[in-house]
Amino acid sequence: MNYPALSFTSLFFATAILAGGLHGCSDTGSPPRGDDLIVRTSTDKSFDDVVFELDFAITERNFRITGRNTIGKGLRDRGYEDFPDVEVIHFCNLEYAREVLEIDPGYVAQMPCRITVHTAAGKTVISLILLPEDHADARVNAFAHRMNAILREIVDFVLEQDSAPEP
Repeated sequence: MNYPALSFTSLFFATAILAGGLHGCSDTGSPPRGDDLIVRTSTDKSFDDVVFELDFAITERNFRITGRNTIGKGLRDRGYEDFPDVEVIHFCNLEYAREVLEIDPGYVAQMPCRITVHTAAGKTVISLILLPEDHADARVNAFAHRMNAILREIVDFVLEQDSAPEP
């Protein structure tokens, strides 16, 4: 089949999302820095169920979903018929944003919060992008630490639904 041209940026982004190992979400080790900012986990749930449960968990914690990048669907629409599902969910809580921006307006580069979902090897993979906790201002680090706990709770909600007993 003759596929349409794919831009380098789109290919790089999709490859970056699909690459990497699986890690647990409730990690409470050292503060995330650099390579530790992306935490991956997987589930046997369907892609649609995971996205639905993430949407619920995000809004239940008073965040607003501000955008979505439906990369997998977009690539399939361009002719890549077998491209797997890939979605990036962007979300924000304006009060949390105000809080950290009053300390360091440049921290807006870390916003909005993002969680990605993709399918690979028969699993649905959730990648959580944590906020760095190595800022020069301890108040920003305290904020990032609190936010990272909430972000982990959102993903853990989806994973906890796996343990529901079968009828």
